[in-house]
Amino acid sequence: MKGYKINLRIKNILQIICNESEYVTISSIAKELDVSGRTVLREITEVEKFLELNGAGLDRKTGVGIKVIGTLKEKQSIINLLNGEKGETFYSPQERRNIIISELLQNQEPVKLYNFTRTLKVTEATISNDLEKTDWWFKKHNLKLIRKQGLGVYLEGREDHIRKAMVSLIYENTNESQLLGLIRQNLENSVVADQDIEVSSRNRLLNLIDNETIKKIEVLVETMERERNYKLVDSAFVGLIVHIALAIERVKKGDKITINHEFLEELKTSSEYLIASNLSVNISKCFGVEIPEDEIGYITMHIKGSKNYKDKYKAGNKIIGSFELIKLSKEVIKIAEIETGRFLGNNGNLVNGLVNHLGTAITRLKMNLDIRNPLLEEIKANYTDLMRISTKCAEVVENHIGIKMPEAEIAFIAMHLGAAIENSQTLIKNIYKVAIACATGMGTSRLLATRIESEYDNIQIVDIISTIHIEESFLREKEIDFIISTVNIDKCFKPVVRVNPLLFQEDKDKIAKQIKDIKNTNIIHSNKKIMNIKFKDKLITLNIYSEAIIQILDNFFLIEIPEISTIDELIIEASRAIKQEIEIEEQLRIALKSREEKGNIVVTGHEMILLHCRTDAVQKLYFGAIKLSKELECLNGENEIEIIKLGIIMLAPEDCSSLQIEVIGYVSKMLIERIDFVKYLKAGESGYAFNELNDILKEFYKQKVNN
Repeated sequence: MKGYKINLRIKNILQIICNESEYVTISSIAKELDVSGRTVLREITEVEKFLELNGAGLDRKTGVGIKVIGTLKEKQSIINLLNGEKGETFYSPQERRNIIISELLQNQEPVKLYNFTRTLKVTEATISNDLEKTDWWFKKHNLKLIRKQGLGVYLEGREDHIRKAMVSLIYENTNESQLLGLIRQNLENSVVADQDIEVSSRNRLLNLIDNETIKKIEVLVETMERERNYKLVDSAFVGLIVHIALAIERVKKGDKITINHEFLEELKTSSEYLIASNLSVNISKCFGVEIPEDEIGYITMHIKGSKNYKDKYKAGNKIIGSFELIKLSKEVIKIAEIETGRFLGNNGNLVNGLVNHLGTAITRLKMNLDIRNPLLEEIKANYTDLMRISTKCAEVVENHIGIKMPEAEIAFIAMHLGAAIENSQTLIKNIYKVAIACATGMGTSRLLATRIESEYDNIQIVDIISTIHIEESFLREKEIDFIISTVNIDKCFKPVVRVNPLLFQEDKDKIAKQIKDIKNTNIIHSNKKIMNIKFKDKLITLNIYSEAIIQILDNFFLIEIPEISTIDELIIEASRAIKQEIEIEEQLRIALKSREEKGNIVVTGHEMILLHCRTDAVQKLYFGAIKLSKELECLNGENEIEIIKLGIIMLAPEDCSSLQIEVIGYVSKMLIERIDFVKYLKAGESGYAFNELNDILKEFYKQKVNN
């Protein structure tokens, strides 16, 4: 960092992104540093400059995040440089809390607040505030945070709860692939963990587990696998090693875990207890510690809960054998069939998958072992309906074994069902007929239609309409089930779902809810035969298409404007672009502003905003773009800051026909699908952009001729 000084915030941003191999969002960086997104954005230029000076680069993707471009060696070199930099170490609030939690979990004796203020370089008031915010975390893990004046801070709770809390802290701050990489880095025949992942993992483990301890245990477990001729799945492999590593550290400190005597005697009768005993002997030799019988019992539980267990499962007073598991699995499938309307009973893979999975799951539940699903949050966010169905299916198992299933386990059932449903070819699905509506019926509605078509195979888009001209007779004739609109629609006799044109997750949830609301309704669509279009009528239609295409090509424009700071200024420039009289220019500005106030259309991930309207201010179709000399910041549909480099302008007369709107709407659709088109517009390459536009319209016309 010679000759180039950076502030502490830039250093922290660099450390975050250099420790990640994937894109990191601005909002996640802001959250980790406890600052605003705008504050982070202001530092990005300096971050990029620093990276370039040190042999790396920065890739920015709007809506996705930022990522360091460089080799592992280059990124590690930057991390080493940052760590060697003089100056006060700064921890984010979440990092401070994690360190406090880690220290309290490891210490049997009270810790003075002074120790934390000295380590974390913050005031005692800040530490007190952090402690208050960690209190809920400890309560969640059945631990009590005790604060005594003059004595310090310490925890009260059972040893098994302390261990579970330690494991939770590790998993909350390190994902499974990082842990696996950290554990297996010493194997010559396995994939070596990325160096930056190693650093990230070591930092986030907060010294709960010693790295050398992990390596030695990994060798012992691998030897056990080889001698017993079975292979643990990765999640079980990681879980067992983490458990043993924590057990060794706790045993060294004299902390003892206890297990119910009757349950321990039951465990001793299993073959896994013998495996755990042999493994414990090797652990004792390797680390010079005596592994108590209760610890062997816990290791047995992990081994029993980590493989496809083919014997009988005891849950409460019930013995569950293979036949019972098959019966349970078929009951689960039956509930899924009722909920989804799909026939899944002949899916052998689904039955086998559920039998194998439920066997292990029931064992883990019965032994009160944690069930972790790395995809839980993603499944909850993206497959809400599938989680709802799986929750109902889980009730079958819960009633049978008398144990409540956690969300992580329900998500595993959802994964099995989701795969089977995806592959099912036997369903005659309900097809929902929808109309897509927006204020103009052109730009945003076409973008939305493209997203709907790619996301849903049970939605048929019957037509794209303007919210100004919605006729009840049309909706009845076309048998529309509901309307998906980009703006509010008042007093419509059909259900209306308002969404963002780019169809974010919350919009998909709204559509899923609407489908759920009408799912139980007996939807009957008549099978009307499509009449052959007369040759003369087709010629008239093609003539209208031709006229619209010529107007768009004649009125295409691509201009570059100097620095602007607001969307309002961009709208003013757009209203000037077609070079009309002052009165017309003002009329156009008002029309564009009116449409924008209903919700701006930032095309997330593409660095552009869509400005469009139908207005009497123009008599022909216009399509053009405004290239911004300097990037513009604005909020997208999810209230996140996005960088805008391009304004897309689409104008149509108020009284133009639906066929004309269809043409300019097709162009807006191609903004997403034709990468080169937007690339040339952003580069200001007017000739190349026009050629792309020409090809797009030619493609549209050919489709219509051949229909």
